[in-house]
This record gives sequence, C-alpha cells and structure tokens, in this order.
Amino acid sequence: MGHRPGWRRLTAAGFFATAGLLAAAAFAAAFAAEPGDSRDAARTGAAAPGTATDVLPRFLTLDELDRYARMAGWPDEPGWWPEMRRIILCETANLDREAFNPQDPNGGSFGLAQLNGRYHFERAGEDFRRWSDPVVNLRTALWLRTVRGRFGGEGGWANCAALLGIH
Repeated sequence: MGHRPGWRRLTAAGFFATAGLLAAAAFAAAFAAEPGDSRDAARTGAAAPGTATDVLPRFLTLDELDRYARMAGWPDEPGWWPEMRRIILCETANLDREAFNPQDPNGGSFGLAQLNGRYHFERAGEDFRRWSDPVVNLRTALWLRTVRGRFGGEGGWANCAALLGIH
C-alpha cells in the first residue's frame, strides 16, 4: 500500500469541517425549537402577545426601562413603579436585561428584577424561558409586588429595599 502525502491533513480538515457543520446544524435546530421571543417577533413584524416588540439590546436605557414597565402594567405612582425602578437600579446597576446571579440559593436570580428561579415566573403564569424579555420580567415582578403587598422583607427584594429605605 502506498503512502499518500497529506492524507492525514485532509482527513483532519474533513473531520473539522464536518464537526463545524454538525455544530451549526445543532445550534440552528435548538434555536428553532425555542419558542419565539420578542426578537423573533421584531424580525417578522408579528409581536408575541404581551412582550417587547422591538429588537432588544442587552443593556437598556432608563427610557427603555420605563417604556417596558408601562407595557408590563406597572402603575407610575408612589409605592409602585418609582420604587421598583430604584430597586432594579440597585439589583442590576447596569440595566442588563440578561442579568443572572447563580449564587442565589433559590435557583439563581434572573433579569432586571432579579427574580428567583422558575418559581416566580410559574406562579405568575409566565413562561420562564422568556425571563430576559423585559416585559415578561417586569410583569412577573409586578405580580410579585402585588401578591406580597410590599417590596422588602423576607422573600422580597430585601437587600436593596432595606438599603434604599423602601418597604
């Protein structure tokens, strides 16, 4: 049997090319299997009900935060949005809608409002897979504030509420 020069290089190149194609196909399949989020809606022009309707940056401006709060139903009156806005600025100082704290003992804290694990989303009737959609995250936070009747205290946004003097 004759030795073919470069055979191993061609085999390795073929292997890596195939691996790359398989990885790309797997990513595309996984992405397609996820439910549409607001970014999909923005690209197609069809908004998912009750979600942000534009292409979402990872970091929001204060104006964007206020707009999403209105979309989520937050009342702009004392005891509601003004205080929640301050808590969010404390919890996620850079307004990162994809903020995630894996150190939270309740399965991590997710999004602008740093909501605990799946628990709050499921109780609020929201799809946990959409935790980074600011409207979904803020609507879940509104549900939590409404159910608790307060911001601070045990199980609330205790640290930031105490730091800011919000109860």
